[in-house]
Amino acid sequence: MAQLDGEAERRLGQIVGSEGGLAPVVADLRRLLGVRVNVLILGESGTGKEVMARALHEADPRRRRHPLVALNCAALPESLLEAELFGYRQGAFTGAGVAHPGGFLEANGGTLFLDEVGELPPALQPKLLRVLQERAVRRLGETREVGIDVRVVAATSRPLDTVAGRDGFRADLYYRLAEFVLHLPPLRQRPGDLQALAGHILQACCRDFGRPPCSLSPAAAAWLAARDWSQNNVRELQVALKRALLLCEGDCIEPEDLEAGQREQRALAGGLPKRLRAYERAHLEEALQRSQGNGSAAARLLEMKRSTLCDRLARMGIRPPPGPAAG
Repeated sequence: MAQLDGEAERRLGQIVGSEGGLAPVVADLRRLLGVRVNVLILGESGTGKEVMARALHEADPRRRRHPLVALNCAALPESLLEAELFGYRQGAFTGAGVAHPGGFLEANGGTLFLDEVGELPPALQPKLLRVLQERAVRRLGETREVGIDVRVVAATSRPLDTVAGRDGFRADLYYRLAEFVLHLPPLRQRPGDLQALAGHILQACCRDFGRPPCSLSPAAAAWLAARDWSQNNVRELQVALKRALLLCEGDCIEPEDLEAGQREQRALAGGLPKRLRAYERAHLEEALQRSQGNGSAAARLLEMKRSTLCDRLARMGIRPPPGPAAG
């Protein structure tokens, strides 16, 4: 394991849970500093995969002086994602009035973070594989490849280790991305980190809201500990604390503030007019029909993450088709 400099120690020490439930993850991050390997981060939605990618980049003395570029593979249509990944020369296609370096060249020397990599369209997978194999990229419209030094950190909530080679994801690409795998535990498996996380989130929210510091009462801390946070992990905790902070009248959050925030959420969910629900259902079903049951394609039509599509299908009581559409 490489000797850490002061900046690396400081950055890794800032990870909430570095001495608790995330201690094994932080130990793995230490092993990766200065090492030229790609990293795949696996974890449920809301567990902090991008936070870990940024921590690795900022702690690594070889990478942190160069850019970290983040791209979401589920948020962009295929043609735009290809241009954002690999870049293009001026005039390469209609509308390419100005040359674009692309994510790999922008991140040269640093880190390229590919979020939701499990949603990468099949047509782009061999192109990404070639870049990883050759350590070189060719922009759209050009014939010359340019050598690059980029660490790719990919993230997904899908079990790519079990679906690689089927379900639309190439096995050879998986093994190129997964030279080292980080598994982020869900919040329900890190009960000892909950209070520290809540305090950290509250401090950040108070700064954002421009209000004096606020704390949790012992009863409110017990209320938080009684939940399993299985819907969206740390992100769900953040939303609950933000609502409670906005509803809190004093400088100490009580269980009733947290309960009021939950009631507000339930009211918003239950108050959706029936005709709007019917419209949303029809919209989802039409996307599935147009994509012939392919969940990734339907999500791209709807311009949403595949995981979001699956959540909405479940909420509407629509059974996802088998295979790629199961999400």
